[in-house]
Amino acid sequence: MSNFESTYGFEISYKVASRAKKRCLEKMYGSESDSFSMLSWYKDAVLETNPGSSFVLEVEENTNRFQRVFVSYGGQVEGFKFSLPVLYVDGTFGKSIYKGQILSATGRNGDKGFFPLALCICDSETEDNWFFFFKHLKALLEPQGRVITFISDRGGGLLKAFNQVFPGNPHLFCFHHLRYNLTQKYRKKRNVVVLAQVLQKFFKVAYASTERSYYHHLQALRDEGGAEVIDEFIAEIPLENWCRAFFKGCRYGIMANSITESFNKWIVAERSMPPLAMIDQTRMKEMKMMSERRVESKSWTTQLTPEMEKKLVERMHKACSFRVIASQESVYEVRDDEYSYSVNLSTRTCSCVKWQINCFTCPHALSAIQAVRLNVYDFIDLYFSAKYFRMSYSFPIHPVSNVDSCTEESILPPITKRPAGRPKAKRIKSSGEKKPIRCGRCLKLGHHNRQSCTEPLNGQQ
Repeated sequence: MSNFESTYGFEISYKVASRAKKRCLEKMYGSESDSFSMLSWYKDAVLETNPGSSFVLEVEENTNRFQRVFVSYGGQVEGFKFSLPVLYVDGTFGKSIYKGQILSATGRNGDKGFFPLALCICDSETEDNWFFFFKHLKALLEPQGRVITFISDRGGGLLKAFNQVFPGNPHLFCFHHLRYNLTQKYRKKRNVVVLAQVLQKFFKVAYASTERSYYHHLQALRDEGGAEVIDEFIAEIPLENWCRAFFKGCRYGIMANSITESFNKWIVAERSMPPLAMIDQTRMKEMKMMSERRVESKSWTTQLTPEMEKKLVERMHKACSFRVIASQESVYEVRDDEYSYSVNLSTRTCSCVKWQINCFTCPHALSAIQAVRLNVYDFIDLYFSAKYFRMSYSFPIHPVSNVDSCTEESILPPITKRPAGRPKAKRIKSSGEKKPIRCGRCLKLGHHNRQSCTEPLNGQQ
């Protein structure tokens, strides 16, 4: 409104501006209600132009009213084979007049970037909708023959559906959401300092690399937060789903569902569009990103992706300070001034456990590899190589022309009730997701600063 006034020289009301914006959006993307009917045409167009894609549209039998839609393009399915075998699954809210939820499965490439695989538009995060999403996701993943590790916020409907569709797959719980759940256990206790100490010790428990370290930090957490509260909280969640020490497999150092937060923010504008426009605009955005990354990677001269090559160089510098003593073939003792570590190059393990957790060679292993004059790149996961990165983006998403777009099928929009008030544009972070800061006035950890501090200082009441 301020831009309109500065450009044209007169004021308009909020109501007029809102109506004008709505008409502009309808002109650009079509009406919200008509968009659902065009999904049947778009489904045929995608399956024709993008072989190997999955596009599943479900409507109610009796009323022909929209229920949900699942979309994954052939280029994404083929490219995911060369991305890390991990998938971040999450749901975020839609911001069009029909609201709804957007479920997504997002992978991770070898350069620490996200790799969109599939999304679903539905009315809410129910067990039925998650089952629909996971069922069609499994149909895409099974032919690849890889064991995929999933990361989620362990929502109720998600957990039940996941256990039905992927009963044998590793499943990690997001640390930040667990941190928030633990915060709720202390919601009646107003001592912010105690809570900050509890969360700090919980961090050490979750990130413990060995079982011995886990039990050591757990005892400190029980002493700080109360054994009754902590034991009840720990009993609710299986250790292998959240603690690094108990996870049997390759987790690539993942502890949080941050990739999906990045993806949800990346499509924040598209989430306000009608369903057809949202899917199509997201497709074009993904198509452009894949093309740009494909072109960019052609200029790389390193064997690994830039981020991982940088990480390797840093660790190799650190490896120079260790002493290596051979024990037997492929087994070495690596020492510094204080500690010693056992490295087995044939099994790719180190007693520091960082090699197994991060699936990337630790400094101790690098020291042993260099001592016996082997090639360090032979001991690094291929998913971090520049070759695999290029392969993951070598399968393009093809254009979809709408020159002959028409449909005879009429799909009714879902029945929704618009909530009162102005729609929220951003997700409100919970208190458990906010990192405590140190106040410059009272010097205590909490969620306040010098200006908002109300803590009494020494000598004050």
